[in-house]
Amino acid sequence: MLKSISFVVKSILIGVVVSSIILLLVPDLRKGSEISWALFSPQKITQEKLSFNHAVNAAGPAVVNIYSQSIDNTVSFNRRQPVERISIGSGVIMTETGYILTCQHVIENANSILVGLQDGRRVEAQIIGKDPITDLAVLSITADNLHVIPQQDEIDFRVGDVVLAIGNPYDLGQTITQGIVSRFSQSSLAMYFDYIQTDAVLNEGNSGGALVDSNGYLVGINNANFKTLDSRRRVKEVDGVSFAVPYTLAKKVMDEIIANGKVTRGVLGFGGEENPLGDGILVTSLTSGSPAESAGLQVGDIVVSVKTSVDSLAANDLRKTLEFISNTLPGKTMELQVNRNNNLLSIKIVVAELT
Repeated sequence: MLKSISFVVKSILIGVVVSSIILLLVPDLRKGSEISWALFSPQKITQEKLSFNHAVNAAGPAVVNIYSQSIDNTVSFNRRQPVERISIGSGVIMTETGYILTCQHVIENANSILVGLQDGRRVEAQIIGKDPITDLAVLSITADNLHVIPQQDEIDFRVGDVVLAIGNPYDLGQTITQGIVSRFSQSSLAMYFDYIQTDAVLNEGNSGGALVDSNGYLVGINNANFKTLDSRRRVKEVDGVSFAVPYTLAKKVMDEIIANGKVTRGVLGFGGEENPLGDGILVTSLTSGSPAESAGLQVGDIVVSVKTSVDSLAANDLRKTLEFISNTLPGKTMELQVNRNNNLLSIKIVVAELT
């Protein structure tokens, strides 16, 4: 009998303890709410999907389709009449007043240029100027309510960053491809600046389009895929190696073309390489009749520094040295400190215009 009473008391006590714990864990039960069995169900874990839709919406309306019409007057046995040719490309609206950046090769030899806006309008464009060195050209259109691409003066841009290429490949309409910044190319493709190299896919018609970061800010103007020759000496495009002109350079070129109709660069007329035995630039060639040759610079000289009346640069980096010279206006005098057979010389050269 006592055992039965003890068992009942223990059961009641256990029930009270368990009930108290449940009430503490599920406060809604104290209000008379029913228990939600969802509490004991496995929770579905969801993560926000990765999307660059906001970047495309910000930049996409500013990327235009470019249709360049030219007349081919080549006469052959099978063709004696001129033929009209239409080339396709892309461009980027840079200002509210209608200035557009594109590639020079997109509008080369054009008799007329038509710009297709993303809202469906088609507007005739005028060529403001071209720059063969960077393969950039500036167009102008007259239209209202233009969408200007987002731009930043200071760009935090690094190898490994995600980029989006926006353009009009094969006239399919605006198309987005994704990649990463592979490197800042210092190949012979450009002696005076570095290309942005990416693995974003570019096809015919992408040239002149926008390369933007994951927030939609312009970081470059798409130029071309890398090309090489196969075993039969035929031109072959290399997948995953694409190039763009950096935004800061493209903007500088555009501003100068708008102001002056062209880009003016200085040149001295020597070729070189970074000195393999130490500091300086080793002179490897001289252009016949150039200012450098006329001033007495010789092959084998080591250029230690370059100096103008307002600035100077230690000549340790070939690309930076060429850029320093190209940024000096023609007609200005530049002084080169030169090591010739372990003798330090000072040579003054009048800068010519790069053409």
